[in-house]
Amino acid sequence: MNPAEKSCAEVFDSSVTQVAWWNRDRLDDGTGSAITDFCYWYRDGGTPSTFGRVVGDQRYLVYSTANNPYFQVIGTPVLPNGTIYLGEANLVGLNVPNVASDYPSLNDYFKDCKAIWNGSQPWYGVNTANVSVPMRDRTLITNASQAVWFQTADSGMKTFTGPFTVSLDRSDSTVAWTESTDPRTITIQNVSSVERVLRIERISSLPPPTGCGTCAGDVKLLIESMDWSEGYARRVYNTLAFPFVTNIAAGAAFEFRVKPDVENMANTKDPTSNYMSILEISDKGTTLDDEVRPDGTCLYRVGISCSGTIADNTVAAAAGLWVGTVVLDKVNRAKMFGSSTPEWDPNALMTAPHPFQFRLIVHVDAKGTVNVLKQVFTAKRTPDAEESDLLTDRDTAIAYRGLFPDATIRRTASANFPFMVPLTLTGGEFMAPDTTLSATFTQDYDDRTNPFVHSFHPQHDNTEFRNKTPYVMNSGDFGTGEYESWGVTRTISLKFLAEDPSNAAGQSWNRTVTGGEYSEAINGLNGQGKPILTKGIFRLSKVNDTPTLTTETIH
Repeated sequence: MNPAEKSCAEVFDSSVTQVAWWNRDRLDDGTGSAITDFCYWYRDGGTPSTFGRVVGDQRYLVYSTANNPYFQVIGTPVLPNGTIYLGEANLVGLNVPNVASDYPSLNDYFKDCKAIWNGSQPWYGVNTANVSVPMRDRTLITNASQAVWFQTADSGMKTFTGPFTVSLDRSDSTVAWTESTDPRTITIQNVSSVERVLRIERISSLPPPTGCGTCAGDVKLLIESMDWSEGYARRVYNTLAFPFVTNIAAGAAFEFRVKPDVENMANTKDPTSNYMSILEISDKGTTLDDEVRPDGTCLYRVGISCSGTIADNTVAAAAGLWVGTVVLDKVNRAKMFGSSTPEWDPNALMTAPHPFQFRLIVHVDAKGTVNVLKQVFTAKRTPDAEESDLLTDRDTAIAYRGLFPDATIRRTASANFPFMVPLTLTGGEFMAPDTTLSATFTQDYDDRTNPFVHSFHPQHDNTEFRNKTPYVMNSGDFGTGEYESWGVTRTISLKFLAEDPSNAAGQSWNRTVTGGEYSEAINGLNGQGKPILTKGIFRLSKVNDTPTLTTETIH
């Protein structure tokens, strides 16, 4: 534990008159005291102290004048480093459950660490008279975090903290979300030779000491899993219920990947207020020597916290310009078996040999109206202007330059869409998870972007060769026999996902980054009622907060 108060006089109860620090790691307590294997602190000051501040995850012998000494130290849990120095005596604290009904024996606790202790070296406990007492192999560990001395063979260093180890994905001593809500990983490794039952429980934190801020409540968590229901791996997050129990095979590791459930934690608006909890990790229910140990053999505590200013159950405003990419990797095809005439199957989507990628431009106005754009001109009246205007066609951009000679104008376009007015998507709210927005538009038979039309091929103009009289004045609805080219009707759909499939956006997902599944049905290229279907994913990033589109030429 890293105590909130650092000085020995504040950390230890008044009954504690002496403390010995086994400083084998040769650390500096921050006071400039002597760095030796053993450092001492004396409350009365009659004897000079060689250290004065408590360092977390270290090993101390405490002498108290009380008959039954008990005092509470408030601080932050720290995972033990487990360093063992071979060939010499070690003072070790044992991480075991608090329930005395099933304390493990030394033999159980060190069953799989024969490289450190092979049973021939002596063990010593320390009694209330500060006398080392030899302990037998099967002696029960009679107190949580009981300190024992033991002598090892060989030389060098090894690490052992119990039958399984717990580590964090960063060097931090706790799991803390202060500026982002990106997932964090806690890795639990079963280093023993038997399968163990892992149990994770959440307990509430005590109120922080004066001057250390306030506690807004428990940290609500989401746990990560992989969802293959759509045919590809998607990271999804579900509410984590406690206690969480799973099995870990002998020698295996379990990655416990979580993030805060910000949708269910209110934003406190107070930078000194944090959500705080403690995760207790134990192997409760593990079977050892054909006997189920209800309270297992070891217990770890991991502190978790989330800044109250991060937790927010509101979604950022969607209004503005979004630019991103569509990647199509599935398409249907004609059935060729059993008939000389291909029969179109509109539902059989096949994986494309090569994905097709194109740009997608979307604008959301202040009322929530969503439009897909062929192109957009981002214009600033002066190069250093903070605000910008969004224009949708070239003529408007030319007029804008005439009104504002110093203007800077940048064009963004997508080659996948025809020159068109903004195409309005309907069906729900932009960015709302599992909501599908869609729209249909037509590229007429004489549109310059129609794939049948060629500017230098007269047989694609839907007119008679002799007198240039058009067959009809509308697009080719039937597709064969009557016309030289056909109108193409396209229906596009955007389905938004609650979670980022690539898990790259972190807390920005469905705030300034969004995306999901893109699908498109194309009618006219293969005859009536035989659509070409494509499917893939889309991803959009917000690039401009301007909520208004200028679609008409300005004067």
